[in-house]
Amino acid sequence: MRDELSVYFENPAADAMGYDQVEGRLFCGRDKVELQFKQKDRAFRKNENRVLEFDYSEVGKVDFLSGWFRPKILVFQARVQEKLEGFPGADVGRVALHVTKESRDEARKAAAFIEYRQSEAYLRESHERMSGARDEFGGEL
Repeated sequence: MRDELSVYFENPAADAMGYDQVEGRLFCGRDKVELQFKQKDRAFRKNENRVLEFDYSEVGKVDFLSGWFRPKILVFQARVQEKLEGFPGADVGRVALHVTKESRDEARKAAAFIEYRQSEAYLRESHERMSGARDEFGGEL
């Protein structure tokens, strides 16, 4: 299993002026998931790159939706909806990312990759909890 995965996306604008267009990437690293994005530049104002960070335990679900003659969409859902408040088009802790053509293979692997990393995080947490219980009871567990 690889250590990192990146899925690039370009969400089209939802308004007539085209100001809500978002582009960026979903980066899955060793310890966390980063949603890196930038809104389309407006006249006389530059929007900065923003990064939303999630521990793997904070990720609720990731699904890749594809169909014939339809946009390929990676649905990213957070367990806590406030974490996605700064993302344009986020709806109740859930965001739909329109995957670029070059990232479709990576998007298909994203759900399994995140699920694997979540299981590692849960295993690490339970091991730490058991080690703490062993120390508390004098090594009898």
